[in-house]
Amino acid sequence: MDGRVSRSPMSRNDDLLWRVEMACRAAWPAAEEYESGGWQFRFTDDATRRTGSLNPLPGAEAPDAALLAEAEAYYAERGYPAFVRLPDFLGLDDRAMLARGYGREGPTRTLYTPLIDAETASADIELTDRMTDDWLSARTRMAGGSAQSLAATLKLITAPACFSLSRDKGEVVSIAYGVVLDGCLVLEAVATDPRFRGRGHARAMLAALMSRARAQGARDAALQVVAGNEPALSLYGRLGFAEDLYGYCYYRQPG
Repeated sequence: MDGRVSRSPMSRNDDLLWRVEMACRAAWPAAEEYESGGWQFRFTDDATRRTGSLNPLPGAEAPDAALLAEAEAYYAERGYPAFVRLPDFLGLDDRAMLARGYGREGPTRTLYTPLIDAETASADIELTDRMTDDWLSARTRMAGGSAQSLAATLKLITAPACFSLSRDKGEVVSIAYGVVLDGCLVLEAVATDPRFRGRGHARAMLAALMSRARAQGARDAALQVVAGNEPALSLYGRLGFAEDLYGYCYYRQPG
């Protein structure tokens, strides 16, 4: 497998697109969620766009001035600008946002693969149903951020989850976790210690995580990666994520 990723035709079945989309949201939950006008307001007090943005629900129409005003008021009450997250498979009009001066940012791709039987975990790879102190400590060391904030977010996960880590001579060198919803495994928080990159730790760990999910009934997998992150795209392509299913970007309120 050469690791190349191909763009999915936009004729992909809507049921698949929404199943993957909602699984991705379940894998990174928000502390607050409510629905209005066919859209889901998500908020967590951690300054991340993913859990601090307005997201479409099936059947959503393009955001209009009234919805944007509601979003702006909602997020202003919480001390943040409004963000609207817009998946491209919806084909929704962004003119109302552009007219209000919203800027487009954070283009991201959603990669997809059917799951097949794969290698089992080696002795250096640990798979657990719950986040461990070693996992959380390694994540903070490799990716930064607040351990307390991340732990609080991960405790909100309600779907079946699996946390994975890889060791080299006892030291945690690579971590990730996966969440399964409606048969779709979503991979999250993939990180490798810079000193150990290029040695296959992440690939072996993710393959073991995918194998476990497959054995437990998952039939496909997805992950989301910043557009243009070529090292990550290459890694995931070698794991079988050869289909670029859809993309999304954020529209940020000005000011």
